[in-house]
Amino acid sequence: MNRFRLVVCVLLCLMCFSIEARAQKLAWETVIDPSGGIDLIRAITLTRRAAVVIGNASNPAEGIDDFVVQSLGRAHGETRWTDSVPEAPNILTGVQIASAQGRLFASGYSSGSPKGTDIVVRGYDATTGHLLWNSVWDTGLDDLPQAIAASASVVVVVGYGANSTPGHALNFVVRAYDARNGTVLWEDHVDRPDLESEAWTVAITRNRVFVAGNTVLADRRDLLVRAYDASTGTLAWEITRASTTPASVKAVGGRLFVAGLSSTHSYIGAFDAKHGSLLWEDEGTESSGNFRELAVEGQRVVAVGFTQSTVLLRAYDVDSGILQWDARQAAPDHVQGLGMTVALNGRAVYIGGQLGDIFLGSNLFVRGYDAETGTLLWEDVSRYTRGNANTVDMVLSRNRLFVAAQVLNATEDFVIRAYDIRLD
Repeated sequence: MNRFRLVVCVLLCLMCFSIEARAQKLAWETVIDPSGGIDLIRAITLTRRAAVVIGNASNPAEGIDDFVVQSLGRAHGETRWTDSVPEAPNILTGVQIASAQGRLFASGYSSGSPKGTDIVVRGYDATTGHLLWNSVWDTGLDDLPQAIAASASVVVVVGYGANSTPGHALNFVVRAYDARNGTVLWEDHVDRPDLESEAWTVAITRNRVFVAGNTVLADRRDLLVRAYDASTGTLAWEITRASTTPASVKAVGGRLFVAGLSSTHSYIGAFDAKHGSLLWEDEGTESSGNFRELAVEGQRVVAVGFTQSTVLLRAYDVDSGILQWDARQAAPDHVQGLGMTVALNGRAVYIGGQLGDIFLGSNLFVRGYDAETGTLLWEDVSRYTRGNANTVDMVLSRNRLFVAAQVLNATEDFVIRAYDIRLD
């Protein structure tokens, strides 16, 4: 064999090995069609033995309007248990899930009495799916949850509502429950005359709860962050920032990190968790930049989102806010890249989202990057015939990455995937 043929054979072998290695990363995939209609997966979390997803299941022709919680075995993706809860008909919006210490917590919504919507919060035994408690929270006409967080002792749900009469401004609402039995520990409404407010996201530590949202006046949306004592609900501090909308918050190591959108630029900031003082911030210069989620591990905080047609991924030093690397990746012509979710460990950064082709529909993607350098390690782009797809959430265990994705073909289905990440 001459030298040229030898080089070609080696390159082909390496290519085959690379393709095989990427294929082997997918440990299992499960596609779920809860209603036969419009089924929208919203979030995924992990318990000790399962990956648990939550989403909407709607099929008006069959009279189905539920939010669905489904537990899947981590090893193979088999269904362990399922719960379907009636929700307000003809409304498809977010439902949320969290887990802590062998319990699982879901927040959704139901038809209000006599009208409107109420917030529903449920606690489960994570192993069996046994319902531990159920709470229906009626604060006004249009009550809807936006986020949930849990510790061993406290579950906190945030959202908006408390508009007691038509035309009354929506309120930023927060409620804390005893994780064991659902007893209401405290709640807060931000009710300010002629000023609408909404709570979008929440983080919880052992003794603090942090809630980020907006106050709205005309077309201006200002950031509002409130920190509470986790046991009593006493307000510890409050901060605001003009023209800023939060998408994700994380509380780690005495710091609170906030990521989202400021005016038309991406935004990330770090605040002292005890006092609320600003430590550092980065207001991106990219036109139409928008961070959707962040993750923190050790001395690194990463944020993912998009700017114009480009997936935006940045890593910062936790203490100083110095940019460690920027791994934005432009999409091909006619394709828009949207980064929607991120997870991080000491070795790698994982992101997921959507690549939308204006001619062929959209594909879901999952990528792994080297955590130190931002170098792309692998990519999985999944194409579905006659359909659109999007990765909406992901969560890490020690050896696997679990992904929740949405696929639209004839109907819309839940897709749950597990990737083997031991070699990353």
